[in-house]
Amino acid sequence: MNKKNEKKVAQQKETPTKVEWVNVFKTTYYFWRFWVKQILIDGKIRKYRFVKDEVGYTGKIALDKPEVETAKKVLADYQTKHPDTTEMWWK
Repeated sequence: MNKKNEKKVAQQKETPTKVEWVNVFKTTYYFWRFWVKQILIDGKIRKYRFVKDEVGYTGKIALDKPEVETAKKVLADYQTKHPDTTEMWWK
């Protein structure tokens, strides 16, 4: 077998891991779009998404299961550093 073929076979065998999403907090799309997403990015959270509710512009912050605790710490840290800002997420 050629080395090129071996590399292709090795790459094909590696399957991407399935992301297990966990809904952590509720928020509005407005807060998500302008602030919450950036807070998570600054906190080095890599896998996140907004899951929209069926009606309205509210939804849930969904995170990859291994990053849930880190994200909760990042969001709690933001709230302690900025106590005068509006509550942008809730349970």
